[in-house]
Amino acid sequence: TAGPPAKDGGTLRVRVPANPSSLDPQAGPSGGDHQMMYPMYDTLINFDFATLKPQPGLAKAWTFTDPTTLSLTLQSGVTFQDGTPLDATAVKMSLDRYKTQTNKADLANVTSVDAPSADTVVLHLGAPDSSIVLVLADRAGMVVAPSATTDSANFAAHPVGAGPYKFASYEAGNKLELARYDGYWNKSAVHLDKIDFVVIADPKAAANALQSGQIDFSDNLDTADLDTLKGNSKLHTQADIGEWFNMIYFNLSQKPLDDPRVRVAINMALDRDELIAGVADGEGEPAWLPVPKAQWSYDPTGINAWPHDIDAAKKLMADAGYATGAKMTLVTTPDAPSAREAEIVKSQLAKIGMDVQVTTMDSNQAISQYFEAQAFNSSLLAWSGRPDPGQTYLRLFAKDTYQNPGKVAIPGLDDAMAKAVATDDLTQRAAAYAAANKILNAAAPYAPLFYRPDVTSYATKVQGYSASLLGKPKVEYLWLSD
Repeated sequence: TAGPPAKDGGTLRVRVPANPSSLDPQAGPSGGDHQMMYPMYDTLINFDFATLKPQPGLAKAWTFTDPTTLSLTLQSGVTFQDGTPLDATAVKMSLDRYKTQTNKADLANVTSVDAPSADTVVLHLGAPDSSIVLVLADRAGMVVAPSATTDSANFAAHPVGAGPYKFASYEAGNKLELARYDGYWNKSAVHLDKIDFVVIADPKAAANALQSGQIDFSDNLDTADLDTLKGNSKLHTQADIGEWFNMIYFNLSQKPLDDPRVRVAINMALDRDELIAGVADGEGEPAWLPVPKAQWSYDPTGINAWPHDIDAAKKLMADAGYATGAKMTLVTTPDAPSAREAEIVKSQLAKIGMDVQVTTMDSNQAISQYFEAQAFNSSLLAWSGRPDPGQTYLRLFAKDTYQNPGKVAIPGLDDAMAKAVATDDLTQRAAAYAAANKILNAAAPYAPLFYRPDVTSYATKVQGYSASLLGKPKVEYLWLSD
């Protein structure tokens, strides 16, 4: 929209609820990291905020030369923040490194990467995969500098990317400071001198910091503060539903969650409307699928996949051998919304004899303890969405992904997911995901709860912000008015 011309200079203070899980985009597992990663690491592909359709990034063009070969043409004149050139060889090295890191499942279908010329990168795929383009708009496309990754163990302490802002300093639990990179290839898009990401775990404290002027921008705020923030004339406040949804992760290798009857019973015992009322003050969308209504692959036949029915859920528990009850060890975070959510979940599942034992810890520790140490058989966390639904389905449900700690395969699902990315026709892809959803409804490998509105508030001097369907704010191109 038309408005005043962008003004250069100043420091934008952005609240984040947790430390980054890593400053290495290839190693960190948390979806909450992206806001801090985007300014440091340009991605090979960008996306339209409203539709998530792919747009040029570090790759100015791309094409499938055949169904299993993706060719990228790189922007010219791009350098990393240490001054070294970003060419096809550097991109190949970054992608090859990614295939050895925490999130390697994103590129599991990439059999090899070639750099036939300085500005051309070719990805060879094991099977047709239309989702790979937008996979390169996520962590996999955040190109890291080969010159800085020769010692991979220390890269997170000295990160170097090709984004508009370079690493300046980091104090865990306090602040990540980024400074404008003067050699950035797209100079006209960058206006701030600095971005400070300030860690404030409690959303109430973050709302207070906004109102007192201690910070300039925050998303992931509590809906309980929405009216107050909207009433403050010094702030712009909005609440947008994106791909971020709250869910219960199940470890399918641990009892009692190794039995699909128990998992279906849990889903039938959950009252999603009550959760939305109690956790999000009535602001939200019940989650039956891993994508929201606004996403092109949404399957309306999946609505109410597990009807709320306590008697039917009790029978399933009895059929599974748990007529006298069972136990879930559930880890979540200590913030007020999560505490309310855990309390409601515990109360709802008690009606079918499920004893939910809740433990709280900070988000990075909870992620590590659940997904890596497998110290709990369930977790009440969120899925933060991905640009393409293929990546979401793969990461949440495929056997060998980080988000499937028990490494349990769901019969028939791999074939259904492969069909969903074997074409770029969105109608055909949506039909394939509808078939995958039927398998998921029967297996119930998770308990989706609700899509929460991302309450975002920022000072009136902050200009240029647009929410995205992905739900992860990009703040690197904002600017400050007088």
